Amino acid sequence: MNCPNCKAKCKKFGKTRKGQQRYRCGQCLKTYSEPRNEHLDGMYTEPEKVENVIRLFVEGCSVRSIMRITELHPVTILKILVMVGERCEQLQEAKIRNVPVSDVQCDEMWGFIGCKEKRNVNGDPQRGDAYCFVGIERTSKLILSWHLGRRTARDTMAFVEKLDGATRGSFQITTDGFPAYFDAIHTCLGTRVDYAQLIKVYGVSGDDEHKYSPGKIIDMTVQDKWGSPDPKRICTSHV
Repeated sequence: MNCPNCKAKCKKFGKTRKGQQRYRCGQCLKTYSEPRNEHLDGMYTEPEKVENVIRLFVEGCSVRSIMRITELHPVTILKILVMVGERCEQLQEAKIRNVPVSDVQCDEMWGFIGCKEKRNVNGDPQRGDAYCFVGIERTSKLILSWHLGRRTARDTMAFVEKLDGATRGSFQITTDGFPAYFDAIHTCLGTRVDYAQLIKVYGVSGDDEHKYSPGKIIDMTVQDKWGSPDPKRICTSHV
């Protein structure tokens, strides 16, 4: 190995704690580590281990379970998951464009970041409730678009704009009764869709007030917003 500083020949100079070879320049006396192979955005983790992490995550294993199985640091595992998520998002946006569909269902999945919204006393926009809007094609179960944000009109509009770019032609769309859907779908999708809302009425739960799952469904109502939606296909069960 030649010295990166003065280009003189270096000699071996012991190893690091992880067994990486070190070199020392006989001319400028600087020490250097042996170059390491970098994979996947500068990561040193072998591609086989990265693939194993992804397989375990897809199977539903937690980060700590993956850590015990692969013996990787949890920060490394989280970096892998973030990298894979970003690349999957890029792939979806590039490939799922102008897909012909006939029946689309939309809904939101609730979650939280850092703390639940009522515990976010400082109003930090990076913490609190987070909703993942999802649009799925009923027949093929293909996820056409998704958007992570708050349950607001602005984020609903951003989600429907993505859905507009992912689909083409006329189709039927069903959502829940969230009011922001009406303006977003009317603005982005217009008259090329037959739109209906399926509104579920939940009973009051007598369980502990800290329970976050919804109560038992006691009634469902259907509202045709515009077009001619087929009553037999007004459904949000698949999504």
